[in-house]
Amino acid sequence: MSNPTILLVDDDAAVIRALESVGEWMKLPVRAFSSAESFLASDYLIAEGCLIIDIRLPGLSGLDLQNELRDRSCALPVIIISGHADVPLAVEAMTRGALTVLEKPFSLDQLMKHIRQAIELDRTRRESSLSRKLAADRLARLTDREREVVDLIAQGLTNKEIAAELKITVRAIEDRRSRLMRRLEVGSVAELIQTIERAAAQ
Repeated sequence: MSNPTILLVDDDAAVIRALESVGEWMKLPVRAFSSAESFLASDYLIAEGCLIIDIRLPGLSGLDLQNELRDRSCALPVIIISGHADVPLAVEAMTRGALTVLEKPFSLDQLMKHIRQAIELDRTRRESSLSRKLAADRLARLTDREREVVDLIAQGLTNKEIAAELKITVRAIEDRRSRLMRRLEVGSVAELIQTIERAAAQ
């Protein structure tokens, strides 16, 4: 995985400077945007890392940006920055999927803790997504006949029971099973079931 980036959407110069200092301490790049619109126009919606959003922005608000991110299937973990008077908005931000809300003024230690958590969440999400895609791609290699055998194996049926269900010989099932195991690059029924589960994971 490439180096994750700390992304900031805020027009407050003091917050931008603070985030740049955090990036230096954490040895992570920081990219700041002064508005939601400028962030949405960038290539960073598919970046690895985390996104820090001030709830009050010129133009689109932090809540509006969260809606846009959802509509564009951007899965970056979001940390919201809010002022004391923004409590109802902060609650709304959490319901829209923000990991946490940091009320100004916040400590840099507190911010770094949440950034680490967000970046770790992004890493695990991306690894799960890749694992799911690889498993789905493997299953897509199967013929229709091989897939029906896989489905019956997943139900716990033996070769003899599968043969009876499909009205073919046990030897034919054994051959089909051997081929599909090679296609799926698995060496056991347990690995086969894991592949099916990974492909179906949400």
